[in-house]
Amino acid sequence: MQRKLSMWAKLKAYRLQNNVYVLMLLIVAVSASFAVYMMPFSRSVKFLPEIALACGTSLLATIFVVATEIFVKYQNHKNDQFLEGVQEFGIINLHFDKQRLLQELLKDCDREIWISGYRLILTSKITNELAEAVKRGATIKMLVSPPWKAGFQSVYGTNERVMDNYFKILHAIKQAANNVGKIFEIRFTSKPIFNDTYKVDQHLITGPYMHNRDDEYNRISANDFFTYNLLRRSRLYNLVENEFLTIWDEAEEMFVWDHFDQIYNEYRTKDLRESEKIELFHQACVAIHHDGGKSERKIAELLNV
Repeated sequence: MQRKLSMWAKLKAYRLQNNVYVLMLLIVAVSASFAVYMMPFSRSVKFLPEIALACGTSLLATIFVVATEIFVKYQNHKNDQFLEGVQEFGIINLHFDKQRLLQELLKDCDREIWISGYRLILTSKITNELAEAVKRGATIKMLVSPPWKAGFQSVYGTNERVMDNYFKILHAIKQAANNVGKIFEIRFTSKPIFNDTYKVDQHLITGPYMHNRDDEYNRISANDFFTYNLLRRSRLYNLVENEFLTIWDEAEEMFVWDHFDQIYNEYRTKDLRESEKIELFHQACVAIHHDGGKSERKIAELLNV
């Protein structure tokens, strides 16, 4: 059963809150104008009462226009249950250019970034923005279903060339961070990931993985999925956030940064096939044993926390 929204929640759902703010400012301005007109001291200033009265009268006419516009739009949307449902569920906006959205959000990011994915095509395109956010103090959690796991293979098969994206991202962040092991934690899961999710500070961006094909990457990339920008403390925000953390806690492997320089040098200097890149990268990963908290202490030791 759908919960009835309050008047203010409905105004937000109908995107009329800015109109209300303008109306309130106009009312304050009109009140101030008439107050000046009525004040005895204004009589001693030439033309001040006339100016105040003229401003108040003009603004009063504007108030009637704005109020009428709000009323008409509210009445037009009053029976629109879809907009109310979207607002209640927690969707702020719908986007079709995730890269541009993330680049805009990352400009001010200085706390935390979450990333989930398979091929990391989109993530590799925003490495500069990620690196700048890390320099400002942001930490990164990256949850990946990699090519050597069954989850990746069930979605993309065994012929995808993706390891260049992995190395590019890790190298960029390592260049940006002094102690990269404390900044950037990467975990690997064998589970298929159903939502393409990024968190930039308090902004949670998500959308479904889709199996449509294109000419360049065979399967369309994350930037082509439709994307929801979610309202914090909403039902959908909590569901998506909890899903990420659940898979994160149940991940089977993690990346050990102490090995990165060695494998990156080999990756950079040798002409490796994709299967060899996968094997090389996998060498820098260790298993996470879920043993009642001992695994977390082991991870802390590996990361030198």
